[in-house]
Amino acid sequence: MHILYLHQYFALPSGSTGTRSYEMARRWVVAGHAVTVICGRGDICGLPDQRVFDAEGIHVRVVGSCYSQKQSFLRRIAAFLFFILAGSIEGLCVRNVDVLFATSTPLTIGIPAMVLKWLKGVPFVFEVRDQWPEVPIEMGYIKNMLLKKLLLWLERCIYKSAAAIVALSPGMADGIQIVLGHVKRPVIVAPNGADIELFQPDIDSSAVRKKMGWQDKFVVLHFGAMGKVNSLDFLIDAAQKMQTYPDVLFVLMGQGKEKQNLTEKVAALNLKNLEIHGPTPKSELPRIVAACDVSTVIIGNHPIIEHNSANKFFDSLAAGKPVLLNYSGWQRLTIEAHQAGFGCRLCDLDDYIKNLLTLYTSNNRLRDMGSNARRLAEEEFSRDKIALDVLGVINGVVNS
Repeated sequence: MHILYLHQYFALPSGSTGTRSYEMARRWVVAGHAVTVICGRGDICGLPDQRVFDAEGIHVRVVGSCYSQKQSFLRRIAAFLFFILAGSIEGLCVRNVDVLFATSTPLTIGIPAMVLKWLKGVPFVFEVRDQWPEVPIEMGYIKNMLLKKLLLWLERCIYKSAAAIVALSPGMADGIQIVLGHVKRPVIVAPNGADIELFQPDIDSSAVRKKMGWQDKFVVLHFGAMGKVNSLDFLIDAAQKMQTYPDVLFVLMGQGKEKQNLTEKVAALNLKNLEIHGPTPKSELPRIVAACDVSTVIIGNHPIIEHNSANKFFDSLAAGKPVLLNYSGWQRLTIEAHQAGFGCRLCDLDDYIKNLLTLYTSNNRLRDMGSNARRLAEEEFSRDKIALDVLGVINGVVNS
């Protein structure tokens, strides 16, 4: 069958952001299906400077909507609106499509999916990566009541128009069912997958540790976005409290709107136990993760984000690193049930540091949790398994 894949932020491994869509699409191609991706151009997506190209058998069409987290709010809104129009027009030019697969964010990706469903007469599957607009509403980004009602109405329209819905966590699936109400739609959970081929527990990290000056350090690594939703001030607070352990080093690696503020705060506090580095391509990231002792995932004090399905969580498991969360939710239940790391009460600094010290003071615990993390990635979260699960949903929609 021919799958038309709509993802505004589609990225290749040469970029420095998540590659879920690429990883799923290339596996569907291997399974014998044709996949055409329509996407925009982001500054961290690693796309070649071409409007049309092929990658691992995936046919990619790039429309001219450029997007960056550095853009102003209005510029980003303009990018969303442009993609709705350009993506819809581009989709009409793709022939012999059997099914549409649209993945958020942004929520507005559902608009070209609905338009193409109506005009081409094919069903679509909608994937919810973040629960929009509930997340920005709870975080206070969207305050206008009219805009709230409009976005919530759009969300209901998209869910009801979809033939099936894929959620990236159990909490998201529950939220989707609430929005659907009495409308019956298949909703399945397919979390972000672990790149078990790319991230390996046996990668030699000695060169990286020497280059970075980490030889005698216990490194706690956070890699990925540095936005408001991540609230990485939490790690600055943790570093302040851990100054009596000079060999414990917190490392932040990535990019985002808050990076400059974080850098200035670290300098003002004269913290010697926290480093901030720029992003690295995903293809080079495994060596960095291999060089840390513990991988950490941090979110802000917003309970709805505990339903997240962060890429770094799964890549850390694949790398065989214990994962330290500053929140609860399904990821905490998962890693603690498999003894692959710790979670804590949301943004509870004392709880977080207690768990960190448990790992710091026990090499055996650190080693065993790392082994358990790798096993969990292989058995529950491999990219092959996730791609096959989602493909099963798509096949079900086409066959029905």
